[in-house]
Amino acid sequence: MSKKRILLIAIACLLMLGASFGVTYAYLISDDTKVNAFTVGETDIEVEEKYDPPKELEPGIHISKEPWVRNTGNLPCFVRMRADFSDSKAKDFCMPLNISADWEEGTDGYYYYKKLLAPGETTGSLFTEIVIKSDAEKSDMIDFDVLVYAEARQQGEHPENDYKNVWIKEGD
Repeated sequence: MSKKRILLIAIACLLMLGASFGVTYAYLISDDTKVNAFTVGETDIEVEEKYDPPKELEPGIHISKEPWVRNTGNLPCFVRMRADFSDSKAKDFCMPLNISADWEEGTDGYYYYKKLLAPGETTGSLFTEIVIKSDAEKSDMIDFDVLVYAEARQQGEHPENDYKNVWIKEGD
């Protein structure tokens, strides 16, 4: 082989080595970043009420009390509420609570809100007043509270018209 041919082969090898080094180096220093941002959803509610306590319990009076629920989370949710008298004797001298049309009574003591509650929205009032029976004996009356409790479950895969089944399907 001639010196010229050996020189050409050596130059070609050096050029190929340089080119492969450049490609490898560019590959190793490239910096592509992808960010997968995940946010956590939160189902959170708050019981609110408008309440005007009477000065004194009297037969036949109407006590203004309007409990409702506000969705303070960032997900739509289904809501249910309970309303329990603090003393069973008080329930005897009061009329049954008049539950609003947006709520449906379940067999488990809860009232189910019939609509999906979007973030920031409020339900309608569960009831608007507590009525003392007009034939109640004043001597039988005791101080009492109507305790209101609420729960929420996120909508998830449940359709909007499935407001009661979401509780049954998840074990309650």
